[in-house]
Amino acid sequence: MKQDRVDIFVINLKQAPARLAFMQSQLGDGFERVEGVQGVNVPDFLKGQFGAELTPGEVGCYASHLVAARTILERGLAHAVILEDDAQVEPDTWDAVADAVRFLSDWDVIGLSGAKQHPHRNVASLGARNLVRYSRFPKVTAGYVLSRAGCQKLLEPHLRSRPVDVDIRYGWEMGLNGYGIFPPPVRQAGGLGSSIPRSGQQRFYWRKAPLGYAWGRARELAVFLRTRSAKVE
Repeated sequence: MKQDRVDIFVINLKQAPARLAFMQSQLGDGFERVEGVQGVNVPDFLKGQFGAELTPGEVGCYASHLVAARTILERGLAHAVILEDDAQVEPDTWDAVADAVRFLSDWDVIGLSGAKQHPHRNVASLGARNLVRYSRFPKVTAGYVLSRAGCQKLLEPHLRSRPVDVDIRYGWEMGLNGYGIFPPPVRQAGGLGSSIPRSGQQRFYWRKAPLGYAWGRARELAVFLRTRSAKVE
């Protein structure tokens, strides 16, 4: 099958050339580098949007993903893949992404990473992998596909008090319509260390608004239970 072209953005801090070389070893010149943001120096369009609960590393990581999303909008792209610079990418990723995008008509985000044994239901077969709905959306920021509509929802200004991977997992708050590819074709590579360190402290975000969390999870489960399998043409 001929591979459809997909735009790929890789988030990389300027002080992490080894990680950039790692991505080049996998993708060649088939991606565009997005300059990673330092948490103490976020772009003007994001100032005032991050809560004090986040560490500078978490702010920088979140802001970097939002810069990538804004780039997708500015380029007028229908969708694009966003990767962190420690993503280990399987060779069949792009065919699976092309098939998933071709199959779906209404979606915001397709997770490519983060899921291990998360309960899921198959939506469509993508060869050796499947397009799925998760009962609980996983943390996917090592690799995911974001549509234009997904970019707009993610960029909508609001106070951000959770790391970006957690906020996407709470996607019902932004109205995100999320799918995944399983088994995940992208994983975080070991041995590279952390380029954007995050807090090691365990935090229970649901405790801030337990009723809202319960409503969101109930809605997510209802969508999951309505999922039916189909076939990619």
